[in-house]
Amino acid sequence: MRKVSYLSVILFLIAAWFTIFFFWNFIEYNNYVGNIIRAGNITFRGNEYEVISYYMSSCAPYAFYALTTGVLGWVLVKLRSRKLTEIERTSIINVTNHDNQMLNGDGLHNDNGDIKE
Repeated sequence: MRKVSYLSVILFLIAAWFTIFFFWNFIEYNNYVGNIIRAGNITFRGNEYEVISYYMSSCAPYAFYALTTGVLGWVLVKLRSRKLTEIERTSIINVTNHDNQMLNGDGLHNDNGDIKE
């Protein structure tokens, strides 16, 4: 089982919080804009830019924050697994080389080819 770094878990939790906040904001602003339109204060036709701009300025930052923190957490997980894979590969190569030297008898000789005492 591979361990996940605490920093990536924290980043995933922050991303989840931003995602929840995004959806909560979206629902609240949708209700707000819907109430304004139902009251007849504005109409969507002719005010598309203002309505969309209102959504973008209130909800989009949280979607962006959720996306970026989630991606940062994912990158940390990938970097950590890559680092662990390289360490495991290096360890296996070192153990294999050592075992081959012992099996071939090379471990019993020094650099000059003389038998070690």
